[in-house]
This record gives sequence, C-alpha cells and structure tokens, in this order.
Amino acid sequence: MELVRSVFNDRIYDIESYFELVNNIELAISSGGAVLHFSGTSYTVKPEQQKIMYSSIYLHLYNLIESTISTLIDAVERHATLGINGQLDLLTENMRKLYVTSVAAPYELLTNEKRLEKALLLFEQVLNLRPINIKIPPGGGGNWDVIEIEKLSKSIGVNVNLSSPLKQKVMRPFRDDKAPIRLIKEIRNKLAHGSISFAECGNNHVASDFRKLIDIVKDYLRYIIDQYDAYISQHGYRTSVQTTA
Repeated sequence: MELVRSVFNDRIYDIESYFELVNNIELAISSGGAVLHFSGTSYTVKPEQQKIMYSSIYLHLYNLIESTISTLIDAVERHATLGINGQLDLLTENMRKLYVTSVAAPYELLTNEKRLEKALLLFEQVLNLRPINIKIPPGGGGNWDVIEIEKLSKSIGVNVNLSSPLKQKVMRPFRDDKAPIRLIKEIRNKLAHGSISFAECGNNHVASDFRKLIDIVKDYLRYIIDQYDAYISQHGYRTSVQTTA
C-alpha cells in the first residue's frame, strides 16, 4: 500500500499547489487585480481566465479519485496473486468470481475464436500450466463516484461503512443538488465531452468552495485507502478454509 499512498500524496500535492495559485489570484483580483510583471512588461489575469482556472480544479480532483481507485485495484490484484501462490482454491468466493470474469469475459461480445482463446487461458491457469495472474474486471472508469466505488469494493469484499460524520459530508448536496463526488464526476465528464466550456464551468465559483470540496474528497479517499489497506493486511482475498478436491 506504500505505492498507493505515495501516488495519493503526490496528487494531493498537485491539487494543493494549484489551489494555492488559484486562491492567491482570487485574493489579488479582489484587491485590485492580479498582475504579472516580467521583462519590463505586465500582464493582468482576466476574469475569464480565472473561471477557467476554477474549472480545472474539478479535473484535478477527478484525477485524484480515479488514480486512487486504479492503484487500489492494482494493489489487490498484486497481493492476491502473490498471496495464493498459485492455489486458486485459496481465493474467496468474491475473488474467484472476479478472477473467472476477468479471464473468461462472459459478459463481453466476443467472436467464437476469442471466446475459445479465453476458455483455454482459464483452463491452463486452473491446471497451473500458466502462471496465475489475478485481475479485477475494470468498471467505473470515467464514472467513479461513491456508488461505483462501493459497488467495486463490495464485489472484492472490502468493507466500506462510512462513519456518520463522513457519510454526512460525502452525501450532503454540495452544489446543484449533487453530492461532492458525484458533482466532480459529472462536471469532469461534461468538460471531457465538450458539453460545457471551462469558462462556463468556472462561473459563480469562489476559492473557498473548492477548499471545502478538496477536503471532503481527501477525507473520503483516505478512508477508502485505509479500508483497502486493512483488507490486504488481513489477507481478505483468501478464504479461511481451504477447499479440497
């Protein structure tokens, strides 16, 4: 989990650095104007540019959310693969389902040749003819929010039971009647698909709103990381009873 926390802290540093810039530009504008001086000239930050900078915070936050979930999935895959040492019967029922789904791809539209190829791969791994590589089927990519994260965690077997104070922060409407994580996801998707401009997105925002939003996301993701850390430390991917043929 050291890698997960390292990536998380790096992204947090990016966000905090960017927020510091945005916040100070807002303070400068409110005091008469944010003016950059260089090479004997000066440049004043325009209101539209300030809005664009505001909207970019949503992208930074979604980047943090997706990178955190991706590294957590990688960590579970890596520890489960090493932790069972080639013995698939040691996997919990949850992890067996995910493993078979990732290899056999039963829900994908495949040609007969491709389906046979995947069936043979599963056959060879089960018989230890090939190294076992535990993978968790991708899901939620581009659409990670509280619901999708809880759905993923439940499928793996990770307990996600938010405390009342944290649940209140995470689920309370933050803007436009949307909870914080859902808001970030939807705005990120609107920006990514061009349904809203960056200037439009940043309209009617102030830095203090983003300060609250950043802190909520940090608290939520730290909790999620801790739960996955406990799952891995306790070998939650392994069944407590080894089955026999």
